[in-house]
Amino acid sequence: MKKFVEYVFLTLGASIVAMGLETMLAPNGLVDGGVTALSIMANALWGIPIYVVFLGLNIPILIFTAKEVGKTFVIRTLYANIITTVGLVLFKSIPPITKSVLIVLYGGVILGVGIGIVVKFGGAIDGTEMLSIWFNQHYRFPIASFLLVVNAFIFTIAAVVYTLEQAMLSLAVFYIVTKMINYVLDGLNHGKSVMIISEKPDEVGDSIISHLNISITFLYGEGGFLGERKKVIYCITNRFLFSKLKSVVLAADPSAIMEASYVCETSGIDRSLILPKANPSK
Repeated sequence: MKKFVEYVFLTLGASIVAMGLETMLAPNGLVDGGVTALSIMANALWGIPIYVVFLGLNIPILIFTAKEVGKTFVIRTLYANIITTVGLVLFKSIPPITKSVLIVLYGGVILGVGIGIVVKFGGAIDGTEMLSIWFNQHYRFPIASFLLVVNAFIFTIAAVVYTLEQAMLSLAVFYIVTKMINYVLDGLNHGKSVMIISEKPDEVGDSIISHLNISITFLYGEGGFLGERKKVIYCITNRFLFSKLKSVVLAADPSAIMEASYVCETSGIDRSLILPKANPSK
């Protein structure tokens, strides 16, 4: 059942990608980088169907990099590419959703969500990511740097095939796609992890629990200068409660040191939503 659900999401993500390419980006002369960009430009220059170049480039790249990316990734990527190809054929007859400049925003969001879903469930859409992994494995070439070089070249070609303005709009699409992919992969439930170093750890901890009903954990550390043992408070909260947490901590110990970092895919019960406020007098 788990595998079935994963393939349902792979199908959904690949279908969303196909819809974004055929009904939003391609009709407006916009690209998003990588193999999909080359497919759209080949269609504009020579009338070659997008799916022909899409599969014609992705399949050889997938075979070439199969050893590095693994069997499961290959199977799921191949499946996602086939579904995307079917989608490209089906969505070809649908007229463009809009020709407004808003297509940059909506096209980027839709394409990013689709690609993000496919990646989240173990596949890929674009062959350039597979090549970046291969170059990283064999030549220790940074993946981000490889993608930057390849896409800089592709957007330069886009400026020649279309116009400089369309290439600039495509770059904006690419940025939004990247951000949406990260958003899908990181999850919706973002929070903040907080480390608190205080000379009054028990007092600060009690204050956090009584005022905010946030679960805390004491970690035991050692001072680097004097070597004394310390209690370090660790807790996770959401972005909205963080400012209140900071006020509560500093009210209990104005000299406390706090470090906060964003965390993704937090899970567990937020006790502040279900428990009554504790009475400090009890």
